[in-house]
Parts: sequence; C-alpha cells; structure tokens
Amino acid sequence: MANTVIINGDNRKFTLSPDLKLYALIDAGFVKTVKGNFNYEHPLYNESPYDAPTKLKMTINKAMTHLTMVVTDRSGLKKVNIFKNKQLAQTVELLDYILKDLAERKIIVSVKD
Repeated sequence: MANTVIINGDNRKFTLSPDLKLYALIDAGFVKTVKGNFNYEHPLYNESPYDAPTKLKMTINKAMTHLTMVVTDRSGLKKVNIFKNKQLAQTVELLDYILKDLAERKIIVSVKD
C-alpha cells in the first residue's frame, strides 16, 4: 500500500482524499474485510459485467491512510495494461468514469506533479 498510486500503464497519479469519510466508502461499494481494510472491485466491461475481461481492484487500509489500485484480468491475479490496446478504449472510458465518480465522492484525488 502507498500514499500515491499509479494504475499500470496510466500516467495519472492518485491518492486518498483528505476529506475521506467512512460512509462515502460504503456508499461507493467498498466492503470491509475481516482485517478491517476496505476492498472495492468493479468489472470493466464493454457489454456485460458478467463477461468482463478486466476489473478495477482497490484496497484502502483500516486507518484510511494508504491505498492500492490496480486493473487486473478476470481472475484478479494478473495486472493488465488497458492503455496500450486501442481496442480497449471503451474500457478506459469506463475506468475514467469510475475514477471521476470516486473523486466526486471525495474518496480519491488526482495528484499533480
């Protein structure tokens, strides 16, 4: 876990919002784990979420100070770079929409260099 994360293949950096609230995580679909961390998984699909080739996985620690964010394959085990394949442009658009929603909910913020 880190304070600032970059999704594999992307050039943007993200960190947790200083205005992060527990209820915002729950409203956005984060699930509390046995260890107290918060996990979020969202399929990145073109037509059907049940047939999604990739998914966005995020974890926020229980102290809400560190975050991980990665795009994985269907199994969730292998990192995938959706930015290098032009056929995945719709997947990138969906990822951008999800990240924008998380920013509007004050869960993450974009980090400027």
